[in-house]
Amino acid sequence: GGVGKTTLVKNVYDREKTNFPNAHAWVVVSRAYDVVDLLKTLLTKIQHTEESPPPSPLRAGAKPDVYELTEAIKKILQDRKCLIVLDDVWDKEAYTQMSSAFQGLQGCHVMITTRKEDVAALAPVGRRLILQPLGGVESFKLFCSRAFHNSLDHKCPPELEAVATAVVERCRGLP
Repeated sequence: GGVGKTTLVKNVYDREKTNFPNAHAWVVVSRAYDVVDLLKTLLTKIQHTEESPPPSPLRAGAKPDVYELTEAIKKILQDRKCLIVLDDVWDKEAYTQMSSAFQGLQGCHVMITTRKEDVAALAPVGRRLILQPLGGVESFKLFCSRAFHNSLDHKCPPELEAVATAVVERCRGLP
C-alpha cells in the first residue's frame, strides 16, 4: 500500500474518461464489500454519465439482486465504449462477481488496482503493471518537489537536507 497505484490510475482515468463520454465509472471495492452495493454503485454511475438515462429496468421498491443489476448494466453498456475502474480490489471473487456485468462487451475497458498478486493475475501478463517503491534519488527529488514547491527549482535548503533525508529514508521509497 502507498506505492501510488490509485494515483497513477486516477491520472489515466481523468485523462481518458473524455473518450468515454457515455459510460465511465470509478468504483472503490476495498477489503469488505457487498457485490450488490458495488453493482448498484456502478449502475448509478454509468446511468449518470448518460445524457438521458433509460428508465431503470429494476423493480420499483424491491431490493435488486446480482442478476438484475448485471442485466441492467449490460443493457446500458451494450453498443457503447466504457471505461471502468475497480479500485482497491482485495479479493478475486469481488472482480469475478462484478465482471459478468461487463465481460464480452465491445469497447469495454476495465482497470483494477490491487495489492494482491492473485487479483493481479486475473489480467493478461502484458496488461499488468507492477509498481515498485522509488529509489533513493527519485524519492528525494519527489519529496523536495512537494515540500519545497515554492522555492526555485524545488531545491532543498542546505540547512534542511539532513531532516529531508531522514524523512525520505523513513518513507522507504513510498510517495
